[in-house]
Amino acid sequence: MSSQLKKVIQELRGLILRGEIKAGERITETAAAEMLNVSRTPVRLALSILEQEDLVEGETNKGFRVSEFTVTDYEESLAVRATIDGMAARLAAENGLPADIEADLDRAIKACQQLIEKPAFEVTDLMIYAKWNNVFHDSLAAASGNGSLRRLLEREMPLRFRTALLIFEHDRGKARDLICYAHDDHIGILEAVRNGEGTRADFLMREHVHNPHRIAKKMVAEMGLSVEHESEDIMAVATRSQV
Repeated sequence: MSSQLKKVIQELRGLILRGEIKAGERITETAAAEMLNVSRTPVRLALSILEQEDLVEGETNKGFRVSEFTVTDYEESLAVRATIDGMAARLAAENGLPADIEADLDRAIKACQQLIEKPAFEVTDLMIYAKWNNVFHDSLAAASGNGSLRRLLEREMPLRFRTALLIFEHDRGKARDLICYAHDDHIGILEAVRNGEGTRADFLMREHVHNPHRIAKKMVAEMGLSVEHESEDIMAVATRSQV
C-alpha cells in the first residue's frame, strides 16, 4: 500500500469518525478527490477499503454513502470486539510472547506513559495515543498466532477510535482520564500475558474494551444528551450537543 493511499484512507476515515461527513451523506470519487487534492485513483481504492471496514456503503452508479452506525450496531460490534480481543490476549498468554512482539508491547507502554505525563492534552496527543494503542492490540493479536482472529480485529480497528473521539469533542479532561485508565489496563493485561495467565488476560481485556463505552454513556447522560433511540446514529449525539 502506497503512502499516498494510506494518507487518503486516514483522512477520509477521520472525516467520517469525527462526523464531518455525516451518516447517510453521499461521497463521490470526484468530490473526495477535489477535497483532498489528489487524483481519483487513490480515492477509489480508499473508499473500497473503508467499505470493508463498514464505514461506507457502495451504491450502484452513485458512488458511496457513509454508513448509518447506530447505537445498537455499536454495542453489538463492541461485544464482538471484546470477545476477539480477549481471545487474542488469552492465546498470547498461552503461547508466550516472542521477543520482538514483547519489545513492541513495551514500546507502546512507554510511549503512552510519556503521553499521559504531558502537562497539556491536545488532539494530536489523541492521534498519538491511537497509534500506540493500535500497536498494543495488534501486537497481542500477532502473538495469538491466529490469522483469522487478526483479520477480524483489523476490520474492527476503526471502532477503537469512535468513543475516544466522542469524548474528546466534549471534555478533554475526560479524554485524558480515559487514556490514563486505558494505560493502566494495558499494564495489567501485559502482566497477565507475561505470567501466562490466559483466563485473567481474557477477562481484563474484555473489561478494557467495554470501559470507554461505559464512560461515554455516563458522560452523555450527564450532559443531558441521553440517546433518544437505539436506532440513532452513534455520532448524532455529538452533533446535537454542538448545536
